[in-house]
Amino acid sequence: MVRFKNRYLLVEFLVPSTFIPTIPNPPRHLSEEEALNFDEDDQHDEEDEEEEDEEGDVLSPIPKIPFLVPSSPPALGIGDEQVIYKAIRGSVQDVFGDEGWGRVASSFRVIYHSPLTSLTFIRIARPYYRLIWSGLTFLNSLGGKNVIPRVVGVSGTIKKLQNRGISYHRLVVAQLIARSTSASASIGGGSGKMGKEGEREREEIGRLSEGQ
Repeated sequence: MVRFKNRYLLVEFLVPSTFIPTIPNPPRHLSEEEALNFDEDDQHDEEDEEEEDEEGDVLSPIPKIPFLVPSSPPALGIGDEQVIYKAIRGSVQDVFGDEGWGRVASSFRVIYHSPLTSLTFIRIARPYYRLIWSGLTFLNSLGGKNVIPRVVGVSGTIKKLQNRGISYHRLVVAQLIARSTSASASIGGGSGKMGKEGEREREEIGRLSEGQ
């Protein structure tokens, strides 16, 4: 029996017009080399530091602090799974042509998208995950909005990416709620509703399975 091996990518789509950075500038007393590696130790998940798959690819760590968060809780409106699928397909075809798309078409799938945080789970056959990753790099718009795709996690199993995605999702939602509260902002029920929506999305992420 042949077992088809996949790669799962966790991607966030940053909307430059509504996002602001959360990572502070490195302290000035650090040397140049230290500044370049600022907070590097805190960025790695100890469990994944030395974890490698059969081909020797080290799984990329998810940052403990989101790189960018909305300045206020937005209705991003960049589209659903189908919109993202078509946009990535178009990007792959533009960069690699029909031959490139033919290599990934049968195994590529957008299996989940979070409207609240823009976190998106993608499945692709293991030999071609770098091709999809490259296509993502050239994607610059979704739903008529400018976006910056950022791959924040790669894994050979959906379970591992689920756990890491849920943790990262929780951090993003916490940042959203904190900024909403500090700015006394309220949309559609305020931070309480946002927290419940975040819980619902994390439950949906937890139900993702290898067969999807």
